[in-house]
Amino acid sequence: MHYHKEKNHLVIEIDERIQGITLLEFFHYLHLSKKTIHLLRQNKDYTLNNSYVDYHTVLKKKDILSIKAYEQGRDFIEEESSLDIIYEDDLLCIVNKPSNLIIHPDDKSKMNTLCNYMSYYYQQSYQDLPIRYLHRLDRDTTGLVMFCKCALLQPYFDYMIASKKIKKTYLAIIQGHLPKREMIIDLPIGQDRHSKNKMCISKTGKDALTHFKEIKTKGNYTLVKCQIETGRKHQIRVHLNPIIGDTLYGKTSSMIKRMALHAYCLEFIHPLTYQTIKIECPLPLDMESILK
Repeated sequence: MHYHKEKNHLVIEIDERIQGITLLEFFHYLHLSKKTIHLLRQNKDYTLNNSYVDYHTVLKKKDILSIKAYEQGRDFIEEESSLDIIYEDDLLCIVNKPSNLIIHPDDKSKMNTLCNYMSYYYQQSYQDLPIRYLHRLDRDTTGLVMFCKCALLQPYFDYMIASKKIKKTYLAIIQGHLPKREMIIDLPIGQDRHSKNKMCISKTGKDALTHFKEIKTKGNYTLVKCQIETGRKHQIRVHLNPIIGDTLYGKTSSMIKRMALHAYCLEFIHPLTYQTIKIECPLPLDMESILK
């Protein structure tokens, strides 16, 4: 479907994939809550072909649906930084997070987080929007982080992440080699009883499935592609223990000043165009230098 942002509304042209369903069914497709749907009706915050209609109305091809979809107001302090924006449209902004940076502060009066940098970017690009990250990375991990710009679509993306419909691929460097060039680790992960900061393989833990594939070797170092099918805390770090420079599960390394883990690819179906979006982010220089 063609769509565009118009002030605080999302304007969508209905196509053949959506035609024939009711407006209510379309709201359910977007995973809107009963409360959100009720408020949209109560406030008459949508129109179909410039008129408010009942939500049982059947959508037809080339209908123009306009829905109040955007909130206003940046809610983190702006902090100047040169962000690496990898992808952006009216719904999403995907950035390459540098190392030694957390996603958000524990108090919105604090600074030096990715959310503060995003707030500055929105300010400079004249976007008066709340800062809504969709997932997190560890402080040391570099790579792709998704931010949702459209409040109406956040439940959809939250659902996509929770149901693992957004494929996440990481690159890690280990010392030595995998037992096999391609392998699957299917071992449950739970809290380490001896350390509140660590996770471990545990019979009583939650299911965790990770795919590993050797990509490149240099001397005694191996670049490994990691795809996670579950989203457990420290999943790759536990299943691939130890990653070079991971001081929590391994030790410091003279080759790199942080853990050599990079969130390199995100792949998902766009909710309105239905196109497959595949975003890749090159290996950072500190990891690349190990392999040279």
